[in-house]
Amino acid sequence: MKRRSFVRGSAGLAAGGALAGCLGIGGSNSPPPRKSDVFDDVALQGTTLQIQLLSEIEVETRQQNQSNLGGGAIAALLPVGRARAAKGAAGRGTGGYGSAPKHSHHGWAIWHGGAYSDDWRDDHDDELRMADASVATLGVAYLGTDDEYENDAPGPGPGSVSWDETWDDPEPGTDMTADVAALSPGDGVREGWYRVGTELVSADGSTNYGWQAVDMEVDNGLGEPQMDKAWYVKPRV
Repeated sequence: MKRRSFVRGSAGLAAGGALAGCLGIGGSNSPPPRKSDVFDDVALQGTTLQIQLLSEIEVETRQQNQSNLGGGAIAALLPVGRARAAKGAAGRGTGGYGSAPKHSHHGWAIWHGGAYSDDWRDDHDDELRMADASVATLGVAYLGTDDEYENDAPGPGPGSVSWDETWDDPEPGTDMTADVAALSPGDGVREGWYRVGTELVSADGSTNYGWQAVDMEVDNGLGEPQMDKAWYVKPRV
């Protein structure tokens, strides 16, 4: 594992995150969370967080050639700032965890997901495509207690997250591990919320698609750490 005080790509994130649709603000007229295939699985075994990346990673994006956007267009979208969820983050906005749509494979609740996404995609079908991507940076972090997370949960970007461990350019299909006991303050595994975040870039590295994350609640109530709720936190497409 590598411990770093600086996660690369922050400059590209500002433009790339904005271009990927990170600035959407709730409502049925806003773009839904993007589709993506990044993780084969994220699971907790004892105190070991197991992170399995897919061998083929894809991300949904707009078809517009981002290289054709001039500096003025990019400047108009900045600054991205701190993308925060609405208060009540255990529900990640309205409706609560129980009613949030779930990722079909993993069962993670999808932040900002909802029935409106199909209608939006029908209206914007000619703008969307799936693009091959790779993970430029993978990070893991302890976010805080349940109350801290509920009151001030971070959005998909890394600006308000202090990563405890990061890896640069992990190979597709790689299985990676992190010790959650080493990520949380105090002795043993602290209950609360943890994040696995990924910075995605195009296959040739020329386009930054910004960050997305899996947030998971860890509970010690059954005698050993267990994953409870999990949110898939993605930028809007």
